Amino acid sequence: MKKIPLPLLIPLAMILLAAGFYIYNYVTFVHTPPALTDKEKRMVDTLFTTTKVQCVGRYVFEVPASFENTLTDRAQINEVSISSRRLYRPAFVQRIRLREEVLKNSHTVDPIDRPFLKQVYRLSEKAVIFDRNKNESAAGFGRVLEGHLYIDGVAFILTQEITDLTDPRYQKDKDEFINAGVNAGDLNTKLQKLAELQDLMSRLSGRKDDEIPTQPGTCISQGFIRDGNGKPKEDITFVYPHNPVFSFAVWSNNTLKESTTMLERSGEIQSYIRSVDGRTLRKGQTQIAGFDTSEWLITAPPQKSSDNPSKQLMFTAIANEKTADFRHPNLDLTLSNEIMPASGDSLLTYSDAELVEIWDRITGSFRLRNNAF
Repeated sequence: MKKIPLPLLIPLAMILLAAGFYIYNYVTFVHTPPALTDKEKRMVDTLFTTTKVQCVGRYVFEVPASFENTLTDRAQINEVSISSRRLYRPAFVQRIRLREEVLKNSHTVDPIDRPFLKQVYRLSEKAVIFDRNKNESAAGFGRVLEGHLYIDGVAFILTQEITDLTDPRYQKDKDEFINAGVNAGDLNTKLQKLAELQDLMSRLSGRKDDEIPTQPGTCISQGFIRDGNGKPKEDITFVYPHNPVFSFAVWSNNTLKESTTMLERSGEIQSYIRSVDGRTLRKGQTQIAGFDTSEWLITAPPQKSSDNPSKQLMFTAIANEKTADFRHPNLDLTLSNEIMPASGDSLLTYSDAELVEIWDRITGSFRLRNNAF
């Protein structure tokens, strides 16, 4: 056999390597859906016939009018967790009365930790704060401030943990903490955190689902928090189920900063895709809300261990992964069916092309809210 000259062998190897990489990349990773058919376009257009503007954190975006956020207890401002529920005023009054009765009648395992309800701060007819133990077995110096606020037809519950070792009964515990090197100031945070909680409650207002505030501040479920002093840590999540097909989730966090982007972690993600026999519909760098964003759209066959017979759907986009701060909140978007109920016709109602189009219409509408900061 005639040997191939070495000067020709190296370029040939490079060509074969490039061709192999292209085939591997195309077959294993990229399966771009075909263009929408007229029927598919009409189906997506029908879903988006009427849309509404939504506000999450400092961002606004548009979703079909049928979409409703069902996650009303996933907002954290600094160390305060907030949940919301639209109520009539009499129902709120009854809620407070019953809650106070429960706390007054709650017991503790250790008598030293009694009473369970330490103090009640009645700020107004529509605002009260309970200083209570965490639970029946936790030490009475590690407690919870539980605030209740009713405003604009919305009832909010705000909780924040505190430490209070001022009671002489806990002198031994206090000495042990100090001997262990704990700062004395960290052993009594009640007054500071009580003031912070009251300040936050004074800046919190209710809002309608599609009401977009015009002042600097952040949107939570059914509520808005006007900015005060400082730059708060914000962690807010909304979820929009489109039963029984998929759910669209929005997570805004201005403190979570990664050392790598999702695309820079391709190796571990590709390993997962192979393990579930998945395929990539699209992958790469894009722009959402004016920020550089990593995007990866994946589908996979149904999980054998799941009752859901539909293929798995895992669309993800993350903006400001490595640069998150107060003015550049991390934005994590997902469209999936991992937690949807079993249904024989779940994802059969939308093709890959339709799902990508739905994703593009929603994610393409994201922007920072005017006067957000």
